[in-house]
Amino acid sequence: MSDLGPRYPTEKPDHPYVQYSFGGNLYGSYNSLFCAGCGYGIIGHIFTRVFEDEKLDHKLYPLIIGIGCYTQIVTLAHHKAQKITTLHGRAPAVATGVKMANPILKPIVFTGDGDCLGIGGNHFIHICRRNVDCTILIFNNSIYGMTGGQSAPTTLYGAKSTTTPYKVFEERSDAVKLALAAGATYVARTTVAHPRTLMKYFKKALRHKGTSVIEVITPCLTYFGSKNLDNLGAEDLDIPGNKMDTGGKMIDWIKRNTIRKNQAKFMDEDELFNRYVIGEFRYDTSKPEYSEVYSKIQKTAMGEDWK
Repeated sequence: MSDLGPRYPTEKPDHPYVQYSFGGNLYGSYNSLFCAGCGYGIIGHIFTRVFEDEKLDHKLYPLIIGIGCYTQIVTLAHHKAQKITTLHGRAPAVATGVKMANPILKPIVFTGDGDCLGIGGNHFIHICRRNVDCTILIFNNSIYGMTGGQSAPTTLYGAKSTTTPYKVFEERSDAVKLALAAGATYVARTTVAHPRTLMKYFKKALRHKGTSVIEVITPCLTYFGSKNLDNLGAEDLDIPGNKMDTGGKMIDWIKRNTIRKNQAKFMDEDELFNRYVIGEFRYDTSKPEYSEVYSKIQKTAMGEDWK
């Protein structure tokens, strides 16, 4: 078996969920392949905690993983979770196929902002409009991390990257607005700086019948934080900036730049510019789920009546 990366000394008292992760179950200690300060470790632990606390049946909740830095989350994901790594951008398509092949399954999709909103944008739109019963977590770190720090569809205006050394001048894609327009029936956004909120939304999405989309804002210290200052978006206000060269600084920056949904409705576009609005944006149980309707169509094709 290939090396799983650094194995750190076991903390005392030990983290109560380490033993349930793939790496922890295999080696008895914490294992991670992520850069120091990366938020994917937080997401991995939250997934494992929810998976264990909710006693999810690993045969019913397959984990479909797209391509990006986060693909290495397998070491932190629950050791019993059945994991499928897909082609770049195709995680929603694979999840659709899994659900249609065996409708009792509830796929959980891990996908990145570039993976889902860039190369996989078309697949994402259609899984939302069909209302396939699955849970999609979009990890938004505002950058293409795995391939060298290029600007992504979600990179903030004015930010620097390896392909935009001066600044990004494009408007960013908004995963929540896209999911709402495409027809997803549960849509929410939170950050790794709000872990309990993420757990609450994740549990709610697992119980919802239909396409659930949760965008998770997460830091990339290596390619986003190291190239940008914490006054990003406020340079015109003459606010001095400091380089975001630690994970803690990026978490603080995320906190300062998140606005709760109930606060955002009292703010204008200028006040919301380059900010992240967090909260729940849709919870609709009235729309039929795709595989159930398809099952009825099959009965009609075989000459059976249904209403």
